Amino acid sequence: MLGGEGPEDPYWVESGNLEWTTMAQKAGAWVFDLEHRFYGETHPTPDMSSDNLKFLSSVQAIEDAAFFIQGMIQKFPQLASAKWVSFGGSYSGNLAAWLRVKHPELVSYAVGSSGPVYAEVDFPEYLEVVQNSISSTDAGCAASVTAGFNQVAQLVQTAAGRASAKSTFNICQDLDINNANLMAGFWETVYSPYMEIVQYSGDNAGSFENSLTIKNAICRFHNDNSSSVLQRMKKMNDYFDEMFGYFGCMDIDYNDMIQWMQDTSYGEAADARAWVWQTCTEFGYYQSTSSPTSGPWFGGVNNLPCSYYVQQCADIYGSAYTADYVAQAVAVTNAYYGGRDNMNSSYIILPNGSFDPWHALGKLTSSDPTIVPVVIQGTSHCADMYGPGPNDSADLTAGRAKISSTLLGWLGASQH
Repeated sequence: MLGGEGPEDPYWVESGNLEWTTMAQKAGAWVFDLEHRFYGETHPTPDMSSDNLKFLSSVQAIEDAAFFIQGMIQKFPQLASAKWVSFGGSYSGNLAAWLRVKHPELVSYAVGSSGPVYAEVDFPEYLEVVQNSISSTDAGCAASVTAGFNQVAQLVQTAAGRASAKSTFNICQDLDINNANLMAGFWETVYSPYMEIVQYSGDNAGSFENSLTIKNAICRFHNDNSSSVLQRMKKMNDYFDEMFGYFGCMDIDYNDMIQWMQDTSYGEAADARAWVWQTCTEFGYYQSTSSPTSGPWFGGVNNLPCSYYVQQCADIYGSAYTADYVAQAVAVTNAYYGGRDNMNSSYIILPNGSFDPWHALGKLTSSDPTIVPVVIQGTSHCADMYGPGPNDSADLTAGRAKISSTLLGWLGASQH
């Protein structure tokens, strides 16, 4: 298992009922879990200055994994003839697939769950999928969400409306319509609960299994006809904050955020600083409201533009990290790995959930029988990776079965 953009949790090797540990038991396999350089407790440099962050990339992470495999083969001679399988989810789902692409001499098979293998600077499809996932769950609920976003877009046009919006969403600062970065931060705060709930809705992982689903955390409030649309949004927002134990106001000051992200120590901001660096230097993935099809959902205004995120690259890491730099870096990433359509590899399984906003950048079809996309309808981010639960849909159960039968079939065939 390859770690991604955060600390690696021993849960991924200690839990025996996860999809990958279940398959490992069936195959009689060993399991290893690698934390990604610069995340968690893995500190390869004295600090996280921009000069040192040049050693942070997916390319380096893949070579770390290759080096680890070679080291384990040296340490454990019985692994000399073993077949290695790389696993990962989300960004590390990319890494799992790309490790097979770049080191087929070491890794025989890969399962890259919910991996956005196509890098994109401006990623409006994310919020398009958020909208579509809510709509396909409950059209009336989706209409209420649309009405709410549109009402807030109107509210912020007046001083009284901005005061109301500040109160509704527990914002620390007064809203200033002439401060573009402040307003983008406000809209990010408005959209974030909807984005996070949709992304993980129904995953067998803590509160997302039941409490934080589209049905129970969005539509339960947005279908409350006894409340105004704005009251529904406030109740939902308060519920979301409560579920995460957050009861303060939301600080949306841009300069405060930039100052926090400029901390080069391995402190509170370390994982965020590392991941934003990777978005600036490799991936983009900026979840904007620039969609032409979802525009009416946001009040017809691109109120969370890609430029808000791209500007952060230069403001946090230095003036060299311009919009042109980011665009070129993303193009290099797609050229190096092949994006969706030019992976130039084999024996890779790529699960995705249709409700997961990240599936819009995943590989969903293949004419090559050894590149196996598994699109699981009605499921969210990395849902296949968790163990079975009482609320699992038939599609999720079937998806896990396909992943398992495909991989174990490949492993079985390789032993003859």
